[in-house]
Amino acid sequence: MAKDKKAKAADKKARTAAKTSKKAAKKDKKVAKKRPGDDSDSDDQDIDSILEEYKQKQAQHMAIQESLCDHPPPVRANALLMAHPTNSRELFLFGGEIWTGTPPVAKFYNDLYVYNTERNEWRSYTSSNSPMPRSGAAMTMGGQGKPELWLFGGEFSSPKQGIFYHYADFWKLDCTTREWTKIEAKGSPSGRSGHRLTYWKNYIVLFGGFQATSNITTKYLNDLYLFDTNTHTWTAVPAPASYLAYPAARSSFSFLPHEHGAVLFGGYSRVKTSGQQRLQQSNKKKNIGPKIKDLPHYHADSWLLRINPNDSKLSRWEKRKKPGNMPATRVGITMAHHRGRGVMFGGVYDVEDSDEALESRFFDDMWVYAVGQNRFWEVKMRKLRKVVRKDGGEGGGGRRERGKQDELELLKNLALLESKAGVGTAALEPMDIVQREDKEEEEESKNPLAKVEPSLTLPALRFNCALAVQGDWLYLYGGTFEKGDVEVTFDEMYRVNLDKLDGVVQIFKRESVVGGEDEMDQDDDDDDEDDDDDSEMEDEEDEDEGGSEDEEKNAKAEEIKRKQEEGRKAKALRKGSQSAAEAPLSPLSPTTSVFSDTSAVPTEATEPESTLPLPLPFESLREFFVRTSEAFQAEVVEGLKFKPVSVAEATTVKEIRTAAFEMAERRWWDVREEVREEERRLEELGVTESVIMTGGDKGEAAGGGGPRRR
Repeated sequence: MAKDKKAKAADKKARTAAKTSKKAAKKDKKVAKKRPGDDSDSDDQDIDSILEEYKQKQAQHMAIQESLCDHPPPVRANALLMAHPTNSRELFLFGGEIWTGTPPVAKFYNDLYVYNTERNEWRSYTSSNSPMPRSGAAMTMGGQGKPELWLFGGEFSSPKQGIFYHYADFWKLDCTTREWTKIEAKGSPSGRSGHRLTYWKNYIVLFGGFQATSNITTKYLNDLYLFDTNTHTWTAVPAPASYLAYPAARSSFSFLPHEHGAVLFGGYSRVKTSGQQRLQQSNKKKNIGPKIKDLPHYHADSWLLRINPNDSKLSRWEKRKKPGNMPATRVGITMAHHRGRGVMFGGVYDVEDSDEALESRFFDDMWVYAVGQNRFWEVKMRKLRKVVRKDGGEGGGGRRERGKQDELELLKNLALLESKAGVGTAALEPMDIVQREDKEEEEESKNPLAKVEPSLTLPALRFNCALAVQGDWLYLYGGTFEKGDVEVTFDEMYRVNLDKLDGVVQIFKRESVVGGEDEMDQDDDDDDEDDDDDSEMEDEEDEDEGGSEDEEKNAKAEEIKRKQEEGRKAKALRKGSQSAAEAPLSPLSPTTSVFSDTSAVPTEATEPESTLPLPLPFESLREFFVRTSEAFQAEVVEGLKFKPVSVAEATTVKEIRTAAFEMAERRWWDVREEVREEERRLEELGVTESVIMTGGDKGEAAGGGGPRRR
């Protein structure tokens, strides 16, 4: 009996062990099916493998494909063109749309192109992790000098543009790696397009725009948001109780950075107008259309946004006076920021009297808006004048020889200042501006566009031309022109040197995309007939004019008399006499502190005037700094008196020179447009070349301390 009990117990134990082994085998089999190739029971290794799998998928999702393009990007309208914030040789092109085909349909882009301005080449960058296709978005750089671009919103539509969708997403582009990052933050603005972004210190500023639910209904916005790039939070700035101190709703305006915040100018919206109001505004007494209708409204006001750094919700708008010397009213322009100024080109103005009457006037002129002065200046291309130097000694014929002489004179001034101020012990180095200009010349000589002869004619009429400023170069891309029901999208790109203004350089130009070609051809035929009629009329007029010989003789005599008078005035100017035609240049707003942020723009013109030297007509930035370097360096040394002793003693001569040049550069750009006006007046009087007196000339200006331009 005892043996039977022991045998039964052993059998039971064996069966139990077999069942346990079988269950373990099934469990291992299930685990092996879930994780092929992993025979380990360690939970840590399971997590590592899962994380590695996720990592590979994420890397594949974030992978950026780069390709060198053998041609510029495909034609598009309403694209974004932005300069690299830290790399002076790159431009970014993103998004846009094109309306083409038969029947025409809309196509949107989300590709990213980078244009190298030095090598004149395009590269394409694609990634699964990028914004969706769109147009009408807004983009800006940050105010902290980081290689980042920020993008918000934009629109997408059905192929026939019957239904529109507005994005409300916010993205950051790393300009170094070309990687997009979607920013998720609470309190984000609503979806929109036609809005604008700008920057101030650590804030991204967003204002306005519109929302279109269809091709009929459009809602314009005037809300203001600030995004803190340090905390990644949005702040909605509430509107004051009185809307008199708040900009009206609008889109397509210019938004420029200012040392106190931002400056807004212009824009477009549509307002509801009754038939009686339209009848009063129009000379026509019929065809006034429906009783209530949305008509275009063109804004020409200017506003200053003062941002409160302590509490952004307390930021407020201040309405500025009407800008001086304003160009003709227009829309379809967005200014590019350049050294405290806004640069605009083209535009369009529509006159809409009824549903069937729409007249459009297009522009092809260029203007500069001085943010600090709240004044416009028209920009005109001109050929460079020959500069003749009269030196006290021998040589000095070439540019590099002149640079060496200027450098020696600057070093003498620096040594004198060092002995007077007693600050800094570093050895004097060659003048930075000379080295910089030499480097720029070498880089331009390698550029294929350096040999292209600039044209004094600006690009053709258009609106919504994409603008970007890189260094002192303005780049113009694309644009749109309309004629009746025909829409032309330009497929071309140009650049202009904003310092020299010596002409327009064509980067590329391809056949533009035209919608409704049959209508365009018919219109062209009509235009040809009109041109033939006009030419016949001109021929008849020429025959009539040719019949009067006495009038020709009188006109020639008057022309000779006028030229003689201009020659006398020009001669008097060369001798240094004061001409009644000359108007003295008025000093502008004071420059900011030499140790402050160099990106700050000039302050309002109502502040005390500066006593620092002003540039002379036909004087380059380098010549201006060489002539006035002692005055600007003395200003820097004077400012060191108000600094702690430790800071003053640690300041080197090189730092003084750098701060002085930055101050002179801001001063030179502050009055750049006034100097150009003076140069135009001198050209009208026959002065086409400038003479610089150097050395021990007796004609030096009192207290100038350097060469004098006559």
